[in-house]
Amino acid sequence: MQPYYKIILSVIIVVAMTILSASAGLPENSDSDIDNMKAAFIYNFTKYIKWPNLDNNHVFKIGVLGNSEITISLQELAAKKLIERKSIEVFHFKAVQDLKFCHILFISESENQNVLEILSTQGNRATLTIGESEGFCERGVMINFFLQDGMVKFEMNSMSLEDAGLKVSSQLQKLARIVQ
Repeated sequence: MQPYYKIILSVIIVVAMTILSASAGLPENSDSDIDNMKAAFIYNFTKYIKWPNLDNNHVFKIGVLGNSEITISLQELAAKKLIERKSIEVFHFKAVQDLKFCHILFISESENQNVLEILSTQGNRATLTIGESEGFCERGVMINFFLQDGMVKFEMNSMSLEDAGLKVSSQLQKLARIVQ
C-alpha cells in the first residue's frame, strides 16, 4: 500500500503548486510580448490591405517613429518574412523631420503630442499609419492598438484609410472597432 501513498502525495503536491502559481499574481504579458503581438498584427494587416502601386517597389518599408521597442520585434519579423514577395526593411525615426516614405508608419505613444503634425507630413501618400495611444484614430491615424482584458485589440478609421487610397478587406474591418 505504500506506493499508493507516494502517488497520492505527488498528486497533492502538483495540485497545490498549480493552485499557488495561479494565485501568485504572475504577470499577464510583458512589454516585449505585447510588442511581438503588435508586430504580428502589423504583418498580418498586410494580407488584408492593398496599397496602390506596390508592384513598383522592390522592398516593403516599415517605419517606427518615437520611443518604442516594437522596432526590435519588427526587425526580427522582417528577417524571417516577406510581404507580397518583397523583403521588409524596418526604419526607426527619432523625430518628425526624419520621416521618409514607408508603406507602414508606426507612431509610438511618445509621439502623442505630434500626431497631427505627423499626419500632415504624410499628405496623400499611401502610408498605413498605425498607433498605440488612446484617441489616435479619432485624430486620423488609420489603425490604433489598445489593450482590453489583457488582449491586444485594434480600432480602425476607415475614412483615413480610404483617403489614402488603401483598400481594406471587409474581413479585417469585421475584426476592428470602427472609429469615425
